[in-house]
Amino acid sequence: MKTVIKSVTNFIYYKDEYLLLERNKNKKIDPNKINGVGGKLEKGENFIDAVIRETKEETGYIIKLQDITFSGIIDFEEGYPEEWITGFFRIKVSDKKIPLGNSTGDGQLFWVHKNKILNNKFNLVDDLNYCFKDIVKNNGVFFITLKLDSNFKIIKHNISKLRI
Repeated sequence: MKTVIKSVTNFIYYKDEYLLLERNKNKKIDPNKINGVGGKLEKGENFIDAVIRETKEETGYIIKLQDITFSGIIDFEEGYPEEWITGFFRIKVSDKKIPLGNSTGDGQLFWVHKNKILNNKFNLVDDLNYCFKDIVKNNGVFFITLKLDSNFKIIKHNISKLRI
């Protein structure tokens, strides 16, 4: 039986702009690709506590429960030695000044208007091609299972959505 790793990916937004992370070129998985901020849940931690902690650790933003909207879950099967279950969240902030600055250990943070992301060919991490529009448009909640090959590329997907 595989170990299960739980993680969060947070999409911080101010008005119609989103704070994205361009991953460092030396990253083993998804180098130079665009993603939200986040990371693994710590032992005994739930998804919401991880959203708040990861947002603070990676950006310095202090957020509250009312700033968080749940967008969905992706279950990454195969490809990795572990099974990954990632919760996706939208995080509303009150200004664009990133408290810890634009540079993180994982890469560079930058703000971009949602239309540029939705209408452009940004080099997004592969899984975002299946859910980013739903996250930005706050289009209900998604539940996705992705099957990956040994190079971490998506070879099969199953998507269900709930309107809330």
